[in-house]
Amino acid sequence: MKLRPNFLIVGMERSGSLWTSATLNEHPDIASFPSLPFKVLSNPEDQRIGEMHFFNMIASLEPNMEGKFTRDPSGYTVKYGKVFADLISYAKKVPKEKFYKMMLKRYSELCDKQRGNKKIVGESTPAYVFHLDFIDSLYPGRNMKKICSIREPKDKITSRHFSLLGRGIKKENKITEEFAMEYVHTRIVKEYEALLAYNGSIHCVTYEKRHRKPNEVVRSILDYLKIEATDETIDKMILNASFEEMTKRDLKKTVGRVSGDGDMKESMRKGVVGDWENNMDKRLAGAIDAVVLPIREEVFKKYDLEV
Repeated sequence: MKLRPNFLIVGMERSGSLWTSATLNEHPDIASFPSLPFKVLSNPEDQRIGEMHFFNMIASLEPNMEGKFTRDPSGYTVKYGKVFADLISYAKKVPKEKFYKMMLKRYSELCDKQRGNKKIVGESTPAYVFHLDFIDSLYPGRNMKKICSIREPKDKITSRHFSLLGRGIKKENKITEEFAMEYVHTRIVKEYEALLAYNGSIHCVTYEKRHRKPNEVVRSILDYLKIEATDETIDKMILNASFEEMTKRDLKKTVGRVSGDGDMKESMRKGVVGDWENNMDKRLAGAIDAVVLPIREEVFKKYDLEV
């Protein structure tokens, strides 16, 4: 069996990772998950495949993982259709390296099942941006390809706000300074720091350019993955993965959030570029920019990005 996946969509949070995955999944040679509708693991009663959080789960066994958005392995005894349930107990029974190999083999089998008859398969979990070097260490010599979508920080905060509001986690309609700055310091800045620290293979795109020039962005990703596509194929990929097409589906039947953190349909919202202006005052916007813009400019320079 070949090692899977062939690529990962590694971040950032609230920046279009699901769109990227769904778009790639529409290519005849690419399987990418999660995408909408989420694929069922084995039968309709199983949980559906959403964000796997696989690498940040096993990374929880590494030292100094505070603030890296790891997941406790014990959660996998009940999540993801219990695909990993029989292996989790070995985390405390065998050497760490052996446990990693057991989990990677099972993960590879799962990815291969998701691949089906397509040439390549990829998986998307935004928290992987914090574990880029760790992921490489698990696949020595492989040069795992990675894709990262970067979004304007104020729009990320706005998206996060409405996601939590829609899921009932957040009650206050207004985006407060406390909420915004907490997200800036605990997540956004750390995402940029992770990209600056990484020197491996990664293809970065911006959320804003994806909206302005979707065909160009999709083409750049396919070129990075070395997958061919006609202009017509790319047009179809973008259309089928559009917000309008995804929301035509019966979400109650097709969308379940496998992580157990609520129903994805509650947090689906068309991401409008510049929406922060409708939900945030200029003083708060300025405070966010003062913190984020310097490191954001470093990242844009390193990865040769345009908005």
